[in-house]
This record gives sequence, structure tokens and C-alpha cells, in this order.
Amino acid sequence: MVGIAVAWIVGLVITTLVGHFVLVVFLDWLRGRSGLEKKTLRGVPAGITGITERIFFASLVAVDASGYSTAMMGWLALKLATNWNHPDRKGEDRRVWAFSALVAGLLSMLIAFFGGLFIRWLSGRLQ
Repeated sequence: MVGIAVAWIVGLVITTLVGHFVLVVFLDWLRGRSGLEKKTLRGVPAGITGITERIFFASLVAVDASGYSTAMMGWLALKLATNWNHPDRKGEDRRVWAFSALVAGLLSMLIAFFGGLFIRWLSGRLQ
């Protein structure tokens, strides 16, 4: 039982922290290449949203919940819809911001997926 708890703690910490830093570096690179300025918008910080989504979806993958892939795609669609219609973004930049958010969301879901698989694998090893 202790092994499973350790697997979950290690897996979620790796998924959230490594995922956060990978996404920060990736978004800085992508948005820098796209010529976008640093984000100064109000609201919930993207890092908080990303950490929460990676914990949630990695947990769904780890327990092999039915339909987790559909839930991941639905979540990405909701995030894209809100990002696309953001009132502070105008013109062509709006599309670039929305696309960069979509690509970052896909990367975040990929990290959550592999994090969940890692938790499942490590739980089996530490039982």
C-alpha cells in the first residue's frame, strides 16, 4: 500500500513540475518565434490551470478511467474556444495566440498521459 502511495506522489510531482517547466520553455520559444509579446492579461494564471489539468488527467489515465481521451479532447476544445474569443486579443495575433495555446494544451495532455502511464507502471512495480 505504501508503494502505491509513493508511486502516485512521485508520478504526480514529476507530471506537474516537469510538465510546468517544459511548457514554460516551449511557450516562450513558440511565442518568441511567432513574434508575440509577453502575456500581460488578467485572470487565472496559465500555470495554475496547467498544473490542475495535468493532475486531473494523469489521475484519470493512471486509474484507466473510461473515456479519459474524450475528456482530454473536450477540455482542449473548451480551452481553445475561450482563448479564441478572448476580448483583449485582436486581429491576426488572436489566431497565433489561440494556436499556441492549442499546441501547448496538446503538449500538456501528452505529459499528463505519460504521467498517468508512469504512475500505473510504478504502482505495479512497487506493490
